[in-house]
Amino acid sequence: MDEAHPEQVYQRYMEDHTVLIPREFVQNHGIHFDLVFRKLSLAKDYAPDFFYLSKSSADWNLIFVEIEKPQSRYFKNQSNDLHPDFLAGLDQIARWRAWFDNPANVTGFIDGTIAPVRVPESMKRNKCHIKYVLVHGRRDEFEGNELRRGLIRAREADDFHIISFDSLAEALHTKSPLYLCVRKNEHVEIISSKFIDDSVFSWMDPTQLKIVDELREDIIRNKSRWHYHSTKGGMMLDHSLPKVGRCVV
Repeated sequence: MDEAHPEQVYQRYMEDHTVLIPREFVQNHGIHFDLVFRKLSLAKDYAPDFFYLSKSSADWNLIFVEIEKPQSRYFKNQSNDLHPDFLAGLDQIARWRAWFDNPANVTGFIDGTIAPVRVPESMKRNKCHIKYVLVHGRRDEFEGNELRRGLIRAREADDFHIISFDSLAEALHTKSPLYLCVRKNEHVEIISSKFIDDSVFSWMDPTQLKIVDELREDIIRNKSRWHYHSTKGGMMLDHSLPKVGRCVV
């Protein structure tokens, strides 16, 4: 974090170390299927850096994450005036919020873009709440300064949290790795190479999934860690894995 890299470097590092993905707005069932999407397209020029779902027994949280850079500033030097870096991050969140103000966009996203992963079917009628997270700058800009902390908090809302890059590295022992995935045409492509959990393969339609060869091999190596049994006999993965497609990164 002390090195000045382009934003893409931090994006890639978080993709390679998914325990660093924020856990904001996560409900009691955790991050749904342990899936985090990279650059999920909403519209032309609208693609949040990360996206994940989290559900309770009653509803869903749909969480959009925008990352800036650790060196991005909150305030102008020696003042409490907001820095253009921070204003740009806030503006990005405002643009997503404005896009979702259109009911047609909400419906298209929920019933189209993320429909394959918003399962089981019995929960598809549950209400969806859209949430936003901005990861920006370093804590030392406002730590110990109540006025600055207050000015940052004043930009937050019930559906919008602002966190520093420092917070991403906290309590890592409590955070599990995630499957990194992308949405391509009719498929969800998991591009991670390590087996984490079998829930996504047990509940999603396997014909809508694609995985890399390394993950397929690791799934088979970790058969002792499969949890979901099939009514057809054996484990769910015994039946679903042959139907999962192959993707090439």
